Amino acid sequence: MGSLLAVLATGCQPASAPDAPATAVSGTGPDLMENSPGMMAEHDHMAMPAAAAGQGPYAQAMRLHDAAMNRMDALAAERQRLAGALAQLGQAAPTDPRWAARLRRAVSALEAADGQMMNWMHNAHEPDSTSHSGAQVAAYWQQQLPVLRQIDQRTTAALDSARVLR
Repeated sequence: MGSLLAVLATGCQPASAPDAPATAVSGTGPDLMENSPGMMAEHDHMAMPAAAAGQGPYAQAMRLHDAAMNRMDALAAERQRLAGALAQLGQAAPTDPRWAARLRRAVSALEAADGQMMNWMHNAHEPDSTSHSGAQVAAYWQQQLPVLRQIDQRTTAALDSARVLR
């Protein structure tokens, strides 16, 4: 539920299919902004020059961002499913404590993946392209790529672990 509220608060729109691949982005900086709704779209000054838009660090970062946002609904659904399973365990006859521990670890991993993405979105502050050079703006996005890749890896691992617990 927390991720849904955060998504609504930022205006980001997850894909209708939680595991749908991120939409391929092409074109110039403003086109990229239109293809990644939400927080980033509010900042038109953050658009990269057309030459750097398709393959540069900004475009790579936005593809990773979009892919993560497309999986936020899946994170929330899996967390809700596993929390429900945990609640049922508490009401049922004594069960294997290892199973409950696995469920709790999976829920924790889903929450951590969601939290890491929300934290990144709320703390990402690209330098203003009107007062910083294109190289400085590109350097900022280059620094953000490993963070976004880690978010992607954590999200994938959390979802994979949760889906195994059927």
